[in-house]
Amino acid sequence: MSVRPVALGALLALAAALAPPARAETIVHGPGRYELTTGTTFNVDNDSSTGYLFGWNDGGSLFAGVRNPTLILHAGRTYVFRRVSAKHPLIMAGATLPVAGAGDVWTRATADTTVIAAARLRPLADFTADPAPTTDAIVWTPLPADAGLYWYTCDVPAHVTMTGRLEVVADGVAVTHRSWGAVKALYREAAGRR
Repeated sequence: MSVRPVALGALLALAAALAPPARAETIVHGPGRYELTTGTTFNVDNDSSTGYLFGWNDGGSLFAGVRNPTLILHAGRTYVFRRVSAKHPLIMAGATLPVAGAGDVWTRATADTTVIAAARLRPLADFTADPAPTTDAIVWTPLPADAGLYWYTCDVPAHVTMTGRLEVVADGVAVTHRSWGAVKALYREAAGRR
């Protein structure tokens, strides 16, 4: 039996061919619902005072003009929300913000500044992106303990349609509002079952 030397380049090509494909950084779960598995910078524009328009490049695809998307973010990844147009400061709020809607259409159910202020994430400066021409941005690396439901909205009280949903997931299991399936999945995973 004779052994032939194999070039390193040939071995690397074989390994690349046999490797599983790289996981997409953005997974589209349906109309207006996007899961971002890696950290991303969002350029946040606005459509007058009726909605925010998100754009991002995940390294493989370019998303532009996505109106008030629901974003699923992964704990431990860094997400940057940068305002790129004038007016309409972007703020982030907790699940206590009154919001109505379903699917990919959400409306803030209050214009009461006291209610909006009480729901805002703290510290305020860290969760507010003032409009251009500033270089202000929200830079957020959610922790696993932050898993849950959040909202982004315009800080102008009357702009109730400038609202969207954020879901932070830990360990790849979506934790959504009233999601019994997510709770069961977490329990199975903790118990070592799939």
